[in-house]
Amino acid sequence: MKVTILCENSVTQTVPRGLIGEHGLPYLIEEKHKTLYDTGQSSALLHNARLIGKDLRSVDRIILSHGHYDHTGGLKDVLSIIDNDIPVHVHPDAFKNRIAFIPLPDNNIEIPIGMPCTKKEYEDLGARFEDTRGFERLNDSIAMISEIERPDSWVGSDMRLKVKENDVIIDDPFPDDLSLVLETGSGPVVLLGCAHAGIVEILDDISRKTGHTSFHAVIGGTHLGPASPGYVSKAVDAIKKYDVTILAPMHCTGFKRMAELLSAFPEQFQIASSGTAFEF
Repeated sequence: MKVTILCENSVTQTVPRGLIGEHGLPYLIEEKHKTLYDTGQSSALLHNARLIGKDLRSVDRIILSHGHYDHTGGLKDVLSIIDNDIPVHVHPDAFKNRIAFIPLPDNNIEIPIGMPCTKKEYEDLGARFEDTRGFERLNDSIAMISEIERPDSWVGSDMRLKVKENDVIIDDPFPDDLSLVLETGSGPVVLLGCAHAGIVEILDDISRKTGHTSFHAVIGGTHLGPASPGYVSKAVDAIKKYDVTILAPMHCTGFKRMAELLSAFPEQFQIASSGTAFEF
């Protein structure tokens, strides 16, 4: 199995030249079939895919990790190059109206951060949406997990992230936060979109539902950037608990937290950016 980061916030590779970095995180998973996990925020994934020789017209399915623009913004561009209808696996709550809410003394700011197109617009381009909830095996090697089990006291790490419905603004509970579990020859691999449900809670829930007590790799956005130091310590403990061999945090992790994770896991830590590929 091969997992390629088609686009990420940063570009660290010098070959091939011309790779683009943007705030987003689409993956291409290649095994018997090709699975696109997220689409970034623009057509940057198409540009990078061409440079590294990946033909996204042959993708068999798309999975969306949650309904934020930086993970779904490139969906329209991908659908435009695929001739046939294609299954798009997504939690139904991904289509809710997401905003970033910034309170100010004189005037609060609401920034739209949800999916940039309507469900119908995507369907008109060939998306065949398939609802996924909870833990669901796509095939023998890929499982999807959303609706992460969390304690009643759970709160998100980024209080700016909200859902607005009928002019009512509430904290986003992120039931649609969807991660992947890959069963590989090297061992189980966890791919994260943004881990809005909490990396600790995600790893614990995956362990409960699969029986895995260790993970060969944990790759992706951890959303530890805005997390408290106490939660970061819990995340470090969870990574140790599950004996993670390869740790590649990126995207919403933030440079400060990435530096802390590098310090805590100098042997396991790997830098991943636009164009980085992992083989298992």
